[in-house]
Amino acid sequence: MNCSIVIRAYNEERHIGRLLEGIRHQNLKNVEIILVDSGSTDATVAVAESFGTRIVRIPSDEFTFGRSLNLGVREATCELVVIASAHVYPVYPDWLETLLRPFGDEG
Repeated sequence: MNCSIVIRAYNEERHIGRLLEGIRHQNLKNVEIILVDSGSTDATVAVAESFGTRIVRIPSDEFTFGRSLNLGVREATCELVVIASAHVYPVYPDWLETLLRPFGDEG
C-alpha cells in the first residue's frame, strides 16, 4: 500500500527534519511526501528538499489552512493521503502502516 503525506509548513526548520526522519524510518517505504510551504523565511524548504520532499508553494497572501491542504491533496499522486503537521513526530516505525491498515484490500 502506498500513500502521499501532505505537510503544511511555515518556518518549521526546528521541527521538519525530525518529522521527515521519522517518516524515513517507517516500515511502509513507498511514500510520497509533499510539503506545502507558505513563504518560509528559514531553512524549512532546504531541510525538506534534503529528504527528497516535493515542495509546493502557496503565496502567504493566499494562505488559509484549508486552501493549503487542498493544494497539497490536489498535488498528491497516491489514492490515500495522510495529513501531518510539520511539528509532529512519528515515534513508532509502524505508525503509518497502522494508520492505513483499515484501508487495505481484504478481498
